[in-house]
Amino acid sequence: MAMEQVKKILNPKIWLIITALIHAVVGIILQTDWKDDPQVLIGGFMLLTSVTMLYVAFFTTGEDQARLTAIIAGPAWIWFVVACAMGLTWQIGSGDTMKMTFADNIPPLAIWGLTALSGVLHGNFQELLSNEAE
Repeated sequence: MAMEQVKKILNPKIWLIITALIHAVVGIILQTDWKDDPQVLIGGFMLLTSVTMLYVAFFTTGEDQARLTAIIAGPAWIWFVVACAMGLTWQIGSGDTMKMTFADNIPPLAIWGLTALSGVLHGNFQELLSNEAE
């Protein structure tokens, strides 16, 4: 597959929308016990990421959009990797403790990773870095 085809598939706007919706609906809304205050507090705060992603998707364009995509999705992907590598556990409210594993987090790793990659491929970071060197 030629690089142009890969870049077409990895369109930052599309990946921002996909990731924002999956993050909001599957990752937060469906997972949250809305009767549990700590879950509502954390879930509500985490929904802000989707709001930011949708803003970037609909109100920015070009390299700015791509660079913001990379800076939003890249650290999220890195945090999933770190949390899984460390085997971190988490618990909200009185629910069961959950351990972060790579096997359990393949879908979010793929989605956040492809979103970050879309930003990197379209962000023209080399030009940004060479302009700062001048």
